[in-house]
Amino acid sequence: MVMDPETKRKIKDYILKEYNKGYTYNAIEKVLINSGYDKADVERLVREIVREPIKSRLIKGLPFLILSLIIIFGVILFVIFGLPKLSISECDTKDCFIKNANDCKASKFIVNDDGTLYEFITSGDCTLTKTITKVSSSEPEAIRDLFMDKSLVCQYEKSDFDDKWISTLLGGLEKCTGSLKEALYELTIAQYKQEVSI
Repeated sequence: MVMDPETKRKIKDYILKEYNKGYTYNAIEKVLINSGYDKADVERLVREIVREPIKSRLIKGLPFLILSLIIIFGVILFVIFGLPKLSISECDTKDCFIKNANDCKASKFIVNDDGTLYEFITSGDCTLTKTITKVSSSEPEAIRDLFMDKSLVCQYEKSDFDDKWISTLLGGLEKCTGSLKEALYELTIAQYKQEVSI
């Protein structure tokens, strides 16, 4: 038997009203069927009422679900491809560091030169950062102030790392930028002026 739209609406309203009072859908179905309504029609109306909130929640939650999947996929890609480039291997020897640098692998190497600490870090994009992290206490205070925590950044091509960046203080500076380079030039100019005035 086909139910007319007005009766259908009234029954749906009744089901919702009774459900909001705390009755279960099964109890409401039994009352309607006992009142003479067709069992198939009542069950269909209850299914429609139950499905409508689920559909609307699914539709409302779809953007969140898509965004969550994109974020999860992005994290997985980062872990697979990005994380190895971010992990820095610590080198104890100059040869280890130069090999990693030539391969453009992230690496760190610290040199202690009579109490002055030089920190060398290469990244996956063939960039070297050289930082003076500690200046020897035997150096004059002006020198300590000039060089402390100064760094320079040098770009290079794969398999073309200039080992002068590690073995000398002034070697290869033409390919570098940064406050350490400026401090080295300041010192060089001051030494030159001192030699000329002697």
